[in-house]
Amino acid sequence: MIYLSIVMNLCLLYMVSCSSIDTKEKCTIKVDPKSKRTKADCRNKNLTSVPLDLPADINVLDLAGNLFTFIGNSDFKRFVVLSEINLNNNEIMALDTHAFYLPLLTKLQLSNNHLNVSDSYSENVFHSSSKLRELDIKRNMRYASYSENPLDYNLPGSSLINLEVLVIDLVCFPKFNSSFQKMSNLQTLIFDDCFICYLSNETFMNFPQNVKELQMRSCQYFFVVEIDALKYFPLLCILDISNTPISLSQALQMVYPLQNTNMDLINFHHVSVENSQIYPYDVILTPKLMEYIRTICIKTLDISENSICSIRNKSLILFQHPQCFEQLILSANRFGLGYFISYFVSFVYRMTNLTLFDNSYVPLEYKNPQFLHDSQTLDLRVKDSRISEGNFEKPSFTFHIPKNLKYVRVSHVMARNYVQIIDISNTTLATLDFSYYNTDMFPLFICDGFNNLTYLDISGIESTKTFGQFPILKHLKILKMAHSQLYKLIPQNVTIFNWTTYLTSLDVSHNYLWYVGEKSFEGLNLLTSLNVSNNMFQTIPRVIMSFAHLTELDLSFNLLSMLEDDLTVWINVQNKHFGHFKLYLQGNAFICTCETANFLIWIFDTKANLDMDKNYTCRLPGGGNNFTKNVTEDYHNYFAACNAAIWIKLGVSLLTSICFCIVCITLVYNFRWRILFYFHRKFLIIVEKGLEVNFKYDVYVSYSDDGASFIKNIFQPTIEHRWGLRMCCEDRDFDVGASNLDVRARSIHKSRHIIFVITPSFITREWNRFEIERAKYEKFTKDLQKIVVIAHKTSIQNTPTELSTIWNDVCVIEWPEEGGELFTVWQKLRLWLF
Repeated sequence: MIYLSIVMNLCLLYMVSCSSIDTKEKCTIKVDPKSKRTKADCRNKNLTSVPLDLPADINVLDLAGNLFTFIGNSDFKRFVVLSEINLNNNEIMALDTHAFYLPLLTKLQLSNNHLNVSDSYSENVFHSSSKLRELDIKRNMRYASYSENPLDYNLPGSSLINLEVLVIDLVCFPKFNSSFQKMSNLQTLIFDDCFICYLSNETFMNFPQNVKELQMRSCQYFFVVEIDALKYFPLLCILDISNTPISLSQALQMVYPLQNTNMDLINFHHVSVENSQIYPYDVILTPKLMEYIRTICIKTLDISENSICSIRNKSLILFQHPQCFEQLILSANRFGLGYFISYFVSFVYRMTNLTLFDNSYVPLEYKNPQFLHDSQTLDLRVKDSRISEGNFEKPSFTFHIPKNLKYVRVSHVMARNYVQIIDISNTTLATLDFSYYNTDMFPLFICDGFNNLTYLDISGIESTKTFGQFPILKHLKILKMAHSQLYKLIPQNVTIFNWTTYLTSLDVSHNYLWYVGEKSFEGLNLLTSLNVSNNMFQTIPRVIMSFAHLTELDLSFNLLSMLEDDLTVWINVQNKHFGHFKLYLQGNAFICTCETANFLIWIFDTKANLDMDKNYTCRLPGGGNNFTKNVTEDYHNYFAACNAAIWIKLGVSLLTSICFCIVCITLVYNFRWRILFYFHRKFLIIVEKGLEVNFKYDVYVSYSDDGASFIKNIFQPTIEHRWGLRMCCEDRDFDVGASNLDVRARSIHKSRHIIFVITPSFITREWNRFEIERAKYEKFTKDLQKIVVIAHKTSIQNTPTELSTIWNDVCVIEWPEEGGELFTVWQKLRLWLF
């Protein structure tokens, strides 16, 4: 028996030891160097009970994401200094009578379990937790949230007298008992899962009056609020009912008990009710609706996204305490300020402590509407929106930015603009967002003193409108000009950013840039981050390597086939000098050939930080795609013979081609046209069906004004009427009113071939460079089959130099004036197009 007892003790000791080792592998014990508190991290370990070998002196225990179903009296008893417990995202359905017998517990999290507020919390469950300050029991009542019967909330308030923050669910018909009155220190009340149907004047009658913050965000269903529902919270400073469907009209009536008080925040963001017969979706602000809120001294007011379509009698600016405002958010509504713009500006000047103003996403009206004045003649004329019939022209004026305003966002606006000049002199304005400001005129910014502007976003506005509209901004660090049509300024060879030479971050993405002028980016000597993604660069502009401090470069989604050696060397130098360099190359047209072998090796050898885990798609010489990682891993098979056999392969290929051509010409000479037309047409049909190609046009024709008669009188009768091909001509097929840039790009993309008719004035034509670059891009992607150049009344030497890079892929014709050569030219053109 003695030996048996010894063996059992040894086995028990071994099991405890194994359990201890296993627990240490599961839970991580850390000591915060600042607070000196010990934390045990046991999250997501599939635990069903508290580990037995955890240190008894831990202060924080995180058991979130496990499989607990029950908390017993002895589970935490030995952790005498435990102050925080996280039991979120478990399966807890019941708590023992003294489950949290912890005298130092200050924070308890039980969210996303199955604990019912009516019967899961016994009178003594928090009996010894007198120091509990924060209790989070949200997302436990989803199964009971839809009940049509009142539900009793039986929390032991006598044990929670020091509770300051309570996060709890709000069911359809809640009934808070008198125990909540004992939570005399409760200051923050948050209803996370909110399913209430009716908020009456008695709903909160048993809550203590010292609550300062009330949140009922993202409630699930439309509910009705009685006007005196908040009368039990006289000290309320924060009211947040954002994304809750109660209608703005009810929300403004809800503050009736808070009249003549001071509020830190009133958040009525998106409280609109759709498809409601009682409260219309469109809201019209009137003095009657604003009579309660206008008396409150508010620091932050958010009434954004509420479908406010009209302001009556200047009701938006009738607040009695404008000096209290620090933040005002009005975005995503549909009201205009035109008729009382001067009164609104005066109101802004009286908000002397305002630091943030946001009035974005305002689709009020188009800047240049078209009116149908004569229905019989269908005379469509563009009429100036400022002097349209029935409207009188309001004078524009200068707006002086208030000196304390730091953040202004007037983004995505499509409306009339009556502010001609904006003065930012001697202000603290740091952030200005004017992106996608689509109005009839862009204001002029002036500064006669100092300014603090560090962030400016003017994306989505045509660069020719904003160029020259800003003064020297010495403190500007971040500038965004995406979707700004910068390609219109580049040919002018002007210094685009001479007004902000202290930039550190510049975004010029989505601008259809294929080259950069010598002066375009001049003076950006302090630039550290540059985004030129989603443009049309085939080679990297040399000016980039002049930015000595650049450590982040975004070249993604361009037309790069590789990076030149001097650029890769420069990137390595920058990375070594600064210790880091971020480079983005996703979405380019890389090629895995002998010419790009050095670049492929550099991708995986460089210490710079590249995106996509350095694994990009590249096109193989024989067709098809692969990934750069696969190609470099099998480098020998891909590139072993690049240098040794290149001349042999060239000679053999040339000799074979010559012999093959001689044999083919000899065999088919007598039947050349009939054979070529037949097989070429059949081949195209088979290929297009296999690739599912669906061309709208057979030929896109690029021509200047002096070639229009040649196209109309000579080309169209033969190509369309005799040959049955569909042509795309600018004068006939372009949609009226559409963007020239987009319609040309789409038309070339939907054409099987493209013909450039070179005439004396073609070189000076506005769109020829863009159409050539787009044709090169479509040819590279193999969507465009033939590029034909026809020199008419000019020499072939006058062909644009932009075609030189793909000259081997271009079919050239010098159009004769008359004679027998015309027949040969037409036959050659027909062969190419068919």
